[in-house]
Amino acid sequence: MDALVELPSGARCAGLAFFGWALPALGAVLLLLRRWLWCSCHVCRAYLTGSWRRDFTNLGKWYAHLLRRSPTGTVHVHVFGCTITANPANVEYMLKTRFDNFPKGKPFTALLGIFNVDGDMWRHQRKVASLELGSVSVQSYAFKIVAQEVETRLMPVLSDGADRGTVLDLQDEFRRFC
Repeated sequence: MDALVELPSGARCAGLAFFGWALPALGAVLLLLRRWLWCSCHVCRAYLTGSWRRDFTNLGKWYAHLLRRSPTGTVHVHVFGCTITANPANVEYMLKTRFDNFPKGKPFTALLGIFNVDGDMWRHQRKVASLELGSVSVQSYAFKIVAQEVETRLMPVLSDGADRGTVLDLQDEFRRFC
């Protein structure tokens, strides 16, 4: 019962015709996807190869480095199909002027959680969070933490600078304090 079944010649021709156009078409699609998804710019190349890990402990620090080096304060990450910006005018435009034009979408909501949603869900979660963050227990806890940080970290730096008679860059010190 192990007899081979011979296909009619029409079926063989159809199979050859299918693979005759499907393989080149698949090759063309893969070439286009490679160019679109796997960009060869330095940002995409560093992300895809993981070479950014040599100098940075996490992705956020690498992005901050890229944004500092960017003359516009904006970086395009082609492999994600997104743009990251630290330009104050762009941030205001996105978060205040035209907030509804910049939905975060389902992939980022799934990745980043509760506060990364759009529309009515965002309004609802904002109200819930503001009620929670405005509670006396959260405010007193935050006050306790800030008071402890001021006492143990900021005041020693300020008093040490005053004892030595050196000029301190307060903006830099406050940045480090945060």
